[in-house]
Amino acid sequence: MSLLFALICAPLVFAQTTKPNPGNFDRFVQQVYTGEGQKTIGPESRRYAFMKECFENRISFITSDKDKLANANFTRLSDIPLFNHYNKALMRDAGFDPATFNPFKYHLGFYKKETQVIHVDGTNYLIVIAPQTSAADR
Repeated sequence: MSLLFALICAPLVFAQTTKPNPGNFDRFVQQVYTGEGQKTIGPESRRYAFMKECFENRISFITSDKDKLANANFTRLSDIPLFNHYNKALMRDAGFDPATFNPFKYHLGFYKKETQVIHVDGTNYLIVIAPQTSAADR
């Protein structure tokens, strides 16, 4: 995690960090990229490789004290639009479970060069997306 993230979140007490289940990746992609979208994200495509790397290495779910999160100034998941360009039937999740949360349903900051921290409204969960790095950054 970046130093900026550590400074922002230092006052919060983290109880647990989990990662998405890699076994859900293909199902999550198929849920979002229907119709014409399937042509843009075949298993041999660069986009597929990019999204798989994001899913497996850059996304984390962190739990914290709910009261402390209520006073923190994080972007809320409810403020992030759905990514329903290829599947107009996508709907926001009624509840939040890290095991079933599909991050590709939302316009999350996968291409940003700084850590993204999103608070899942009404819960003690943060979604953390580590920054995209280039070959020059490594």
